[in-house]
Amino acid sequence: MSKSKKLSPEAYMEKLQKKIADDLKEKNFATAEEANKYVQENYLNREIEFDDSNLSPAEQAQNLIYEARDCNDSEEAIKFAEKALKLDENCADAFNLLAELKAKGVDEALEFYGKGIEAGKKTLGKDFEEYKGHFWGFHETRPFMRSMAGYANALWGKGEKSKSIEVTKEMLVLNPDDNQGMRQDLITRLLILNRILEAEKLYNDYKDDLSAEWRYSKAYLYFIKRSKNMYADAALKEAMEYNPYVPFYIFGFRDMPDEMPEYVGFGDENEAIDYAEQAFELWAKNDKAAKWFANLFKKMEGKLNLLIEEREKERGNRGKRT
Repeated sequence: MSKSKKLSPEAYMEKLQKKIADDLKEKNFATAEEANKYVQENYLNREIEFDDSNLSPAEQAQNLIYEARDCNDSEEAIKFAEKALKLDENCADAFNLLAELKAKGVDEALEFYGKGIEAGKKTLGKDFEEYKGHFWGFHETRPFMRSMAGYANALWGKGEKSKSIEVTKEMLVLNPDDNQGMRQDLITRLLILNRILEAEKLYNDYKDDLSAEWRYSKAYLYFIKRSKNMYADAALKEAMEYNPYVPFYIFGFRDMPDEMPEYVGFGDENEAIDYAEQAFELWAKNDKAAKWFANLFKKMEGKLNLLIEEREKERGNRGKRT
């Protein structure tokens, strides 16, 4: 038996989900209860090894992408992606990787992501319509959705902002659960373009979202709407108490990193960096909103510094325990 190499947690989870899906399809259980029992007995709390001895060319190509993602050498990762495309010309994730590592500018990145979108559609074929509304829940759809996300972000970066928003909206139609968190960039971008009614609708569609984007967007919406203006101060105070790092990045008291964080957590500094990168334009273009934000920040700066100290101390203590 040929076993796969050590995988990153993300790659491992994707392969595991595919293995479970294929296994359940083969077993064809009569009820969901039987399927759940089988998964719990055979997969729960177990380290699963994958048999890579009889993979299709498409599966081999995807394995190469997993290797490329774990590779620290960009040139080597590009070679993995190009080799993957020789095995499977419709390997969308290979195009995604080339967009990130090989593209020499936004136009070339858009071309690679566009090819990824087309490749993903071809791979899904007739299942595309069947999966609509449940994308990401099916592992087959994920490379396509990653291409869509890259395409939307590249469009925004190029200045084709309305088109970027339409692509992101299409993603939310395909996958309303929005496992990729595209709604969080979308609400800020809608506000930047002053598409207030659309931003309000999006906010209400995902009103249980607890992120910095949602909280600061709520405060901004309250500030610019007469009917809600009286609640704006409370909303902004709540947002700053939830993530106290945000104003320090928005107003330049902390420098943005050279590279954006790979992972963000609720209320942490990485989340603030991610939000500030998206929202700086929003606050910079509205002088009244920025002045209001700055004034309230000055009043709360001492409290926010204490909150940050507490969180840094707590994080240090967690690190010691592990």
